[in-house]
Amino acid sequence: MTEALVDFGAGFLTGGLAVSTGWGLFWFTIGLIGWNRRTCAWGIVMKGLAGGVVPLSLVLGLLWWRGGSGYDGLWFVSGLVGVPALLAILSLRPMPDGKTAGTHLLEGVRLLMADLLGTHQGCGGCDHAHDHKTCQ
Repeated sequence: MTEALVDFGAGFLTGGLAVSTGWGLFWFTIGLIGWNRRTCAWGIVMKGLAGGVVPLSLVLGLLWWRGGSGYDGLWFVSGLVGVPALLAILSLRPMPDGKTAGTHLLEGVRLLMADLLGTHQGCGGCDHAHDHKTCQ
């Protein structure tokens, strides 16, 4: 039973680190595009790279450590889906304004991406309440 619990915990930790790796590499990509367009600094790119590489190295270390365990992997895989499932469930939580937490997260990501990519520079710093399709 102890081995199964350790295997589940390692899977849960690996799942969380995999989500963190994906998030860091996503912002690394956005930062590279913004840096290429000269709309964000090199520090954004480096922070995105660190946010992707550090958890990825930890995932690889956990997978290497787990490789010698000799277990069939059922508990590891069930733990692996734990963090993404938890995030999906928490994103459905209603917020005081009636929207879900996931909707607020996506709106914030879109605004930050627009800022880093310089989407609204042609509008003279447009207000976020108007139609963004007109902005270049």
